[in-house]
Amino acid sequence: MSKLQRIHKMVKAVKIISLPPERWPEAKRLRLEALRGAPTAFASSFADEEAFVDEIWIARLRSAFKRDGNLTLYAEVEGELIGMAGAGWSAKAKLRHVAEVYSVYISPARRGLGIASQLMRRLLDELSTLPQLEKVCLTVNRAGQPAISLYQRFGFEKVGMARRELCVDGQYYDLLYMERFLESG
Repeated sequence: MSKLQRIHKMVKAVKIISLPPERWPEAKRLRLEALRGAPTAFASSFADEEAFVDEIWIARLRSAFKRDGNLTLYAEVEGELIGMAGAGWSAKAKLRHVAEVYSVYISPARRGLGIASQLMRRLLDELSTLPQLEKVCLTVNRAGQPAISLYQRFGFEKVGMARRELCVDGQYYDLLYMERFLESG
């Protein structure tokens, strides 16, 4: 089997799933991999989340599984988590129509295969089923062109920028604000 055939087979084998709370150790491993490997892509730090007690990881997954203010989807191949995408929304009356994408990550060995697109498509489809949601927003490091391109392919538009918003190891990064409206809203 050629390399291209193996890649095609693997991409076809990707399942986009919600993770039940009992699989929290896998979610923790992937999230910490993301924070360690891409520290300028997330507002949270590896050190902050590595210190979480197990109950926090379990509660996060339970909440996402129930769609209780947030939703996290995972890309899985043959039982291995290789990516994730998550969004949350407020219960506050003035903000409940807006969801915020807070995490999109693909393991480095699986990047460039369209898995992030599969996750984003499914995440936006799921968010569109929630009747209160009309808009999805996100922030992205201005230096993260692959992520920006992904979001633009899904209809997100740049609406602003916060200068020196993220500080990682003493270096500052600008964050772009992007948004798109859901078709159901």
